Amino acid sequence: MVQDLADPMLAQIPHVLLAAYAETIMGVETNAMQFYPEASAPEASIHSGLYRRVNGEVDLTSLVGTGFSYRINEITRELPKPSCQSSK
Repeated sequence: MVQDLADPMLAQIPHVLLAAYAETIMGVETNAMQFYPEASAPEASIHSGLYRRVNGEVDLTSLVGTGFSYRINEITRELPKPSCQSSK
């Protein structure tokens, strides 16, 4: 089992991919959307079936492309400015 509660947003994607391809994993805990419903809203706009359970399942069909299939260039997320910067 893998879970996404500690890191909502993009963490859901590698977790469900691991569960889908590792034959020894029988399920994935996907409850961040339950506890942090708005935290993954930008990701859910691209991967809607991944962030909504239906009959206890999530839909991985939006996961296409290279890498982890994040499709990061399609996700619009405003991040805060860093609180500190490196001196280098």
